[in-house]
Amino acid sequence: MAKRHSTSNISKERLRQLGNKLVLRHRNFYVYVVFGFLAALINILTFWLFHNLWKIPWFYANILAFIISNLASFVFNKHGVFIENVDESHSVIYQLALFFLYRVLSLIPDNIIMFLGMSCLHWNTFVVKAIDQIVVGIFNYLTTKSIFLKSSSKLAKLLKRRIKDKKKS
Repeated sequence: MAKRHSTSNISKERLRQLGNKLVLRHRNFYVYVVFGFLAALINILTFWLFHNLWKIPWFYANILAFIISNLASFVFNKHGVFIENVDESHSVIYQLALFFLYRVLSLIPDNIIMFLGMSCLHWNTFVVKAIDQIVVGIFNYLTTKSIFLKSSSKLAKLLKRRIKDKKKS
């Protein structure tokens, strides 16, 4: 008869509670991964359409794909990902401007990765774009949550202060 070894005295119910707590605690991240995947898919497909089908040079195709996928990403994040503890004190236009400001910062490594992968290493377009979207996706998650949540980053607070100062003058 085999002897059962228990490494922990945690009951199944307690384990379930801990799992639920973990999921709730990191809900935004898990949902962001799903919507981030959709945005990356939009980016990859639009890039493919512009570059491979319509023969637009990769740099311009990448920028067009960036604009389209980030408009979709803004909607996903605003209405699907960050829906709790939301910053309601700013307009949608303000959030969209801040969102694109951060995303323009991610366009720099995006284009660098595309240049290195396609022009220097001569890798397959799809492979380079997929790697690019993973790296950029991580950066985007870290910056995006500061736009929609009340706990804004220092950069967002600085921009808010500057906008208020300009309105006063």
